[in-house]
Amino acid sequence: MGLIATSLCISRAAARGLLPAALLVAIVAPVPEAVAQAPIQCGTIYRVARGDTLHRIATRAYGTGDYQVIYRANRDVLPSARQIEIGDELFIPCRDGSGPKTRREALALGGTAGTGASSAASPAPATVAAVQPDQRGIGVLTGSDFAPFADPALPGGGMITELVRLAVARAAPGREVDVAFVDDWSSHLGLLDQGAYDLGLPWYRPDCSRADRLGASMRARCERFDFSDPLFEVPIGYYAKAGAPLAGATAYRQLFGRRICRPAGYFTFDLDEEDLRAPNVTRIIAPAAADCFGWLMQGEVDVVTLNEAIARSEITRLGLVGLVAEIRALGSVQTLHAVAKKGDPEGRADLDLINRGLAELKASGRWFEVVSRYLADFGVSVR
Repeated sequence: MGLIATSLCISRAAARGLLPAALLVAIVAPVPEAVAQAPIQCGTIYRVARGDTLHRIATRAYGTGDYQVIYRANRDVLPSARQIEIGDELFIPCRDGSGPKTRREALALGGTAGTGASSAASPAPATVAAVQPDQRGIGVLTGSDFAPFADPALPGGGMITELVRLAVARAAPGREVDVAFVDDWSSHLGLLDQGAYDLGLPWYRPDCSRADRLGASMRARCERFDFSDPLFEVPIGYYAKAGAPLAGATAYRQLFGRRICRPAGYFTFDLDEEDLRAPNVTRIIAPAAADCFGWLMQGEVDVVTLNEAIARSEITRLGLVGLVAEIRALGSVQTLHAVAKKGDPEGRADLDLINRGLAELKASGRWFEVVSRYLADFGVSVR
C-alpha cells in the first residue's frame, strides 16, 4: 500500500535519532568513511573491526544497509542485532541465495575469518554456542509518516510500534526488539521476503477468503505473509446526504452506478472486496476529507467513505451536523497487524509471541491505556 494510511495517518516530519552510545557497537546510519572502505565479498567470513556496525558492514557488502540478512546468518554468535564486538567473525551470505546460508554452514565448508576473503580453515570453535530461539532478537521493520501508528518522531515510535514492544516484553521478558524505520514503505514487503527482517508492521489485512476480488498486491499479501492477531481496529464509515435514498442503503450493491469519494492516501482493498470499483462505481480521490464532504453537499459525489472518527470530526468542523447521514449498514472494521514471511518458522513463532503478549496487555488494561494516549494526541477518543 505504500503504506496506505487512514485519515488517522496525519503527516509529521520524520525525525532521525541515533541510538544511545554503548560498549557494544550500535546500529547507526552509515558515515562517509564507512562507505569509502573496500567492498566486502559475499560468501566470506568478515572479522569486525573498530567502528563497524551491522549497517555499515551490510552497506559495504550489498550497497544497502539491509543488515538483518547478515544478522540472521550469524545468530549462533549474535544474541541481538545490536550486539557486535570487535573481533566477531561474521559470515556474509550472498543475497542471490548461492553458497552457504549461515555462519555454521560456511565454517563447516572451510571458511575462515579475514577482511572479506575466504580460504581453507579448521571448523568452527567448539566454544561457539547456538543462540536459543527464545534468546534471539527480533528484527522489526516499520516506517515513517504513519502517525499515530508508526513514526520515529512519536514517543515509542508510534502506537503500533510501542504495542509490539510491550507485547514482546510481556510474553518474553528480556527479549530484544530491534526496530528499523525505513521511509520507503513500498520496499518493506520485498525486504521481508528477502529475510532482511523478521517482522513488518503495521499492515492492513484484507479478507483473504475473497482473494479473487482483490488486486494483485493484496492477493500477494495473502499468499506470502502470515499475520498477527489484530493490533488495532480502524472503523470505516460511509456517508450520504441526510434524507437522500442512499442514506438508508443496506447493501453495497445499492451503491452501484454511484460516485464514491475517498481522500487520497487511503487503501482501497475494502472497496475491491465489495466490488465497488469500475465499472460498478466511479471512485473519486479527493485531496482531503473536507473536499469529499464539500463535493457531497454540492452534489458532485454521492457517497463519502473514510475513517469514522475523522468523518465525525470533519462533519462537526464543517458545520454539517444534521446535513450528512452515516449509512450505518455499510460500515466496516479494518485491522492492523504485524506480518512475517510465510514458511518462516521463526517469524511464525514471533507472531505467536506477540499474540500472547497482546492478550496479556488487553487483559490488564495496558493496551487501552496506550491506545487512548496516542489517539488523544490526535483529538480522537476511544469508545
